[in-house]
Amino acid sequence: MKVALLFGLFTTAQGADWAHHGWHWPMNMEPPTELPTKYDFATKNPYWSSSDISEGEETPVDEGVAGSQCRAVHLQHVGRHGSRYDDNDDVKDLEELLASKGSAIKNPRYAFLKSWTNPFPTNVEKHLNEVGKEELYKMGARYRRKYGRDILSEDYNPIYHTFQHTWKTRTSRSASAFALSSFQEGRGQLGRDNNEPVAMFCLWNGLEDYDGDKIIRFSDNCPNYDAITDDDNFPGKVQEDIFEKKLEEEVGARVTAKLQLDTSVWKLDFDGLELLYKACMFETVVLDTPRRHSPCAVFEEKDYEMFAFLKDLGEYYEGGHGTQIAQELACPLMSKLLNGLKKYSEDDNEVQAAFMFGHSDTIQPLLAQLGLYVDPVPLTADMPWEQAMARKWRTGVISPMAANVDMVLHRCENAEGVTSWKTELLHNERRIRWPKCGADKTNVQFCSPDDLFTAYPMAGDCKFDEFCKIPQ
Repeated sequence: MKVALLFGLFTTAQGADWAHHGWHWPMNMEPPTELPTKYDFATKNPYWSSSDISEGEETPVDEGVAGSQCRAVHLQHVGRHGSRYDDNDDVKDLEELLASKGSAIKNPRYAFLKSWTNPFPTNVEKHLNEVGKEELYKMGARYRRKYGRDILSEDYNPIYHTFQHTWKTRTSRSASAFALSSFQEGRGQLGRDNNEPVAMFCLWNGLEDYDGDKIIRFSDNCPNYDAITDDDNFPGKVQEDIFEKKLEEEVGARVTAKLQLDTSVWKLDFDGLELLYKACMFETVVLDTPRRHSPCAVFEEKDYEMFAFLKDLGEYYEGGHGTQIAQELACPLMSKLLNGLKKYSEDDNEVQAAFMFGHSDTIQPLLAQLGLYVDPVPLTADMPWEQAMARKWRTGVISPMAANVDMVLHRCENAEGVTSWKTELLHNERRIRWPKCGADKTNVQFCSPDDLFTAYPMAGDCKFDEFCKIPQ
């Protein structure tokens, strides 16, 4: 089957139905470990999960409790904002670079780059773009369909349904787009469409007598984390520096040859390559510019993979399994999630659905603390390329724009009327197994709220302020 990709055409033997802003994947399968496209933009990938949830789909029955009937009753949702615009400085720098060095391009096929100008509005720097709005709006509609007969069956009530976001506008607008389709449209009495206003709570770093957002934007409020990651000897920086040199040499040689650059005028370095790559990335994601008409034209498949691996190296150490403090960062968030589940099961929590919207550095430390996507060996700049390509910590898959983690609590009742509570884990709307729960501490589909605290003890004893304090 011929399929429209995010950025081109692709054929797949599996016959999967790929779409411009996403793709379909069976709900009972785990997320893929590789992207269906040669254009991997790491954390800037658009959300690859599109709607494959049929209207009125039944809530899954807990297979671990024989004869039980289970119903989803409570949801904890952590999401990343949707696709956004680029940094104005990057665009301006490339514009100036091509204006001053473009004459070095001797291959007439790429002469269009000499007159390349910023295609984006200048007053929307890092704001949610149209793709991002659509990602969250469609996601909200899918949640409304999926949980409309249980968790989201009641009309919106700020006591039962909570929305939180960071102080960045891209997270507040993402929350608004999600709420619009999940709760507002057709569920109130305002306007032509019978909308219902939804309350949003901003976790703001600058409030007086408030010590910062430690729930969703925890890395900004951990001085020791900043000190560790800012150090020149931080493993992430060291590995990135090593791989940057490899990328500059290998990708630089290919691009120089392709453009037929006059190197006496322009000797292409890493900074120039990165500016071309970023322009390519945002033109592709935001504008869907054909490859041959954008800076993407200068790159080959291996080049995209090398840039993605470079990004993943840094993310692995800053927010993944590469350092201890990165794995500990999300404990305030994990504590909030697990306590919400447990309190609901004990009738001590009225909230039926809690929605939180943050950033990539919200999602990745949470995935790390959950024990997901653990590579057998640490990621390094000099690891064999085949091994690098097989890595599990591939941010374009695990933390694209609009990435999300859900914990869904089910109330189960067996034939004797005995009630039990089971929690299901979803990542990017795909059911996955709990990696640290159960008797063997690995790979179970459902976990009770009590067992979750056993599997993740830091959630019950989070010493965020302690490990975030810079040692004297």
